[in-house]
Amino acid sequence: MKIYTHLQTTCFAVIVASLIAAPSIGLAASKKSYEEWLRQYGAWDQLDKEFARESTGDSPETLLKRANVYLNLNSPKQALEILEMSSAFEDNTHEAQRLWLGGQAHRAMGNLTKAVLWFTQSAEQLNDPKSIKRAFKDEDDLEYIWMDVWKKLYWAYGDKYSISQEVQQTALKRIANVGAQVWDTEYWKQARELLGLTTSEKNQPAKSNDSNPEPIMLSEVDKELIVKSFSLISLEKFDAAQAEINKIEHQAVRFFWTTLITSIETGQMPNDLSPLEDGNYLKANAFWQGNIASVVSQGKSAWVLGNPDSAPWTRFRNNLLGMPADEAIVAIDKELDSMLISKEYSSLLKSVKLALSLSNGNLSLASSTWESVDKNELPLSLLFAGTLSFNKDFNNALPDSITSNDQLRSVFTTLAESTGHASLKSEAPFWVVSPDEKLQTLSEKTYPMDKLLQLAYWKTRFQDKPTLAHAKRAAYLFDNTSFGTQATLYLADQAVEIKDLQLAAFYLNRIDQQTLSENQKMEWYDVKIKIELESGHNEKALRTYNLMTDLQAEIPVMTVLRMSLLFQQLRKYEVAREQLLSLWNKRDTLPSSLQAETLFWLGEGEQGLRNAEKALDYYLLLAWQYPQENIWALTAMYRASLIYEKRGKYETAKRLLTTVVKRADRKEQREAAKARINAIDNKMGKSSKNEASTLKYPF
Repeated sequence: MKIYTHLQTTCFAVIVASLIAAPSIGLAASKKSYEEWLRQYGAWDQLDKEFARESTGDSPETLLKRANVYLNLNSPKQALEILEMSSAFEDNTHEAQRLWLGGQAHRAMGNLTKAVLWFTQSAEQLNDPKSIKRAFKDEDDLEYIWMDVWKKLYWAYGDKYSISQEVQQTALKRIANVGAQVWDTEYWKQARELLGLTTSEKNQPAKSNDSNPEPIMLSEVDKELIVKSFSLISLEKFDAAQAEINKIEHQAVRFFWTTLITSIETGQMPNDLSPLEDGNYLKANAFWQGNIASVVSQGKSAWVLGNPDSAPWTRFRNNLLGMPADEAIVAIDKELDSMLISKEYSSLLKSVKLALSLSNGNLSLASSTWESVDKNELPLSLLFAGTLSFNKDFNNALPDSITSNDQLRSVFTTLAESTGHASLKSEAPFWVVSPDEKLQTLSEKTYPMDKLLQLAYWKTRFQDKPTLAHAKRAAYLFDNTSFGTQATLYLADQAVEIKDLQLAAFYLNRIDQQTLSENQKMEWYDVKIKIELESGHNEKALRTYNLMTDLQAEIPVMTVLRMSLLFQQLRKYEVAREQLLSLWNKRDTLPSSLQAETLFWLGEGEQGLRNAEKALDYYLLLAWQYPQENIWALTAMYRASLIYEKRGKYETAKRLLTTVVKRADRKEQREAAKARINAIDNKMGKSSKNEASTLKYPF
């Protein structure tokens, strides 16, 4: 992060002078001041003490300098405390600087939305467009962050669930205006048009390519089948629900909904999406690949009426379902007329009545029942069926229990769009069809604000060639999806690789472990173990490893290897042997370098157990079978030579050591081998011409 390079601009010239100016503390004029000298060496902690001693400690200049120091110390929280405790400065230039530093602090803390809002306010304090452009372009990657933050805020605004829509719209307009002023790209023209800041002759984005097939349009019959199916789900009649969906003619649509029902019933996400992939249904495919629907598979209890584990409720429900629908509804009405039933029981009976009437196509009875039920008490399946049947404005029909849950709201909105419910004009139809090679144009130019298209495009880019820049944007934009989690895990892993454990922990802590799939939970534990091992918390690493093994899934090879070495360090040689043998047993799937390393550590473990003969087996097998893996082969030969030397097999030991001397890349290894040869020569004494023979003549 470039901290404050934008202060070199004209509008900040006065402040730059004030930042540099400082008492000479007795130095000659030609020499640097103490403050400048501290800056040169990056002694920011000492510099803060100097600023704190200044008599003008509450002046804007001093407060800003102190905040800047904390940013250089990578302590954005402390910098923000200084900036937030200060009231707005009267001078526009100072206030712009305060807000800009606050934006940098929020960005350093990972709060991109707040960072952009602070940067926006900073820009609004300045009157010089050229200075604004320079300041913004000096902040690394701010153009992409500006786009992504606006896009994410627009998605939330588009859901139309918030009571603060006016506030959201104001923020979007301010961010878009600054974006257009600084970068003036087609993206910001579209953004401002969507907010009514500009006008255009076109009402809808242009189609990406006229040769693409027209999107699927669901018929009214299809929608009725979906309503009946989800009503049956609420009654736990999953086979009957599937039978209704199977009447949908179009294969891709039928596959989408049958897969959804299976996921609700079993809690399993689909492994095969070929009907959607082969047909190039980008958004429908992204719905599953991005795990937008992960909330669907988190337990069917939220989707069915009553407690599915309650035997009395199950008997009562089955009794009702065993009657003809009309008789069941009459029986329910009799129960509802009773003065003795509880409010909860009454609500449950009305919900069953709604489910029965919807599943049997009695829309008149269903409509009146719908008006009388508490929407917050309905299971998700029945709520979806009812809103699809009776409400034109889907978003306004959702109860608080849905609108307050980002994931549920996103799933409901997406499912509604898949049935043909009107989407925002910035979004492509749900069943849009386009081949992968046109995905970039479709997502970047035609529909740059469409969340599912963006997800499909970003996921494709990330799979082709993951980079830190891509991962950061994906982790921010799609934080509530499995793809966003995948990007965050990648960032955490990369942070461990460069030994930035604090940053790695920051990424890991952003992930809700409870929502992870089994594969991602394994990755999460894997990164956690790396952090714990690198920070010396071996006991924590052992506990995490035990949790990994409890998953009964394939543990990453390098994690098994790392933990094997930890077990050896802790003298748990038998445990280490078991882990290493599990790797050796699947050696055909490992690169030769890992095969060689596994053999070496097996040898080391046997040495620790004082099984010299077994250790020798591993060392020699390694030296013979993997001579190309120089570091492991030569180290194994050196270890084997020590065993032979201890046994008095001096010539064998010397031959092994001579090879080490010839082939070693490291001087230290060559010198160690030479030293052992000299020691062996001293033990052997004067050589004889028969010394190479193992045959001995006692007389």
